[in-house]
Amino acid sequence: MRWFAVLLLMAALAAPARAQAPCETCALPGGTYHTATPPGWDGHTKLRLLVFLHGYKGKGTDITTDPNIAGIANRLGFLVAAPDGLHDGWTFPGSPHAERDDVAFLHAVAADAAARWPIVAGSAVVGGFSLGGSMTWYLACTAPAGFAAFIPFAGGFWEPVPATCDAGPVALRHTHGTHDSMVPMKGRAILGGKYVQGDILTGFTRFKAADQCPALPDRTARDGALICSTWAGCGSGKPLQMCLHEGDHSMIGPWFEASLRWAMAQPGP
Repeated sequence: MRWFAVLLLMAALAAPARAQAPCETCALPGGTYHTATPPGWDGHTKLRLLVFLHGYKGKGTDITTDPNIAGIANRLGFLVAAPDGLHDGWTFPGSPHAERDDVAFLHAVAADAAARWPIVAGSAVVGGFSLGGSMTWYLACTAPAGFAAFIPFAGGFWEPVPATCDAGPVALRHTHGTHDSMVPMKGRAILGGKYVQGDILTGFTRFKAADQCPALPDRTARDGALICSTWAGCGSGKPLQMCLHEGDHSMIGPWFEASLRWAMAQPGP
């Protein structure tokens, strides 16, 4: 099912004409997603695609009405597609949710958006905050085909952390607060220990292995409040970044824009 969705996405991105009409709230088998196009868009100019995932108890309209997410993405020429998680969250290994194959659903969202809008081929980016950031990690780990880059914030794998991410290399930039108390860098047990958020740095090593990166970054530099470590010389040719700030569980507009601009610089799948 997942790889069928991947093939559907790739075919849709290559399609010369739109098969369906644009929609503000779009219904698919299994769920819905919401959209935001750049103000004044002429209906013809090609757009990049951003699929952005809300946090726990959020909804897609939280993203499409947020000037620090949709506003910035629209200004940079993106169509924003913001899916709704089922029952407040996303389904991935170790999470309390098991309602839907969200990896397949997110591929279906990207494919449907590409069938409704003129999307720049190879431009699709996936990001998310908190639980949406965790879902972004699992998508990047298990089925990254068709996406140019991943920009998760303040989320990561849950226990058991995947042993490998063997679906292919990815371009991924992760942003996290070193004083995050909701999703701590070292992980934590929640709901009486029934569920356990994984260690962020341990989880990140799975992407370094998939990308054939060295243990240590090529460089580490400050970018405003962020300290970003970059693995640019990985054997796969795909780069990784880990950007840390000294704050708590948060994402602000400049950090999001920096990640989105980084994603725009990637050559695509």
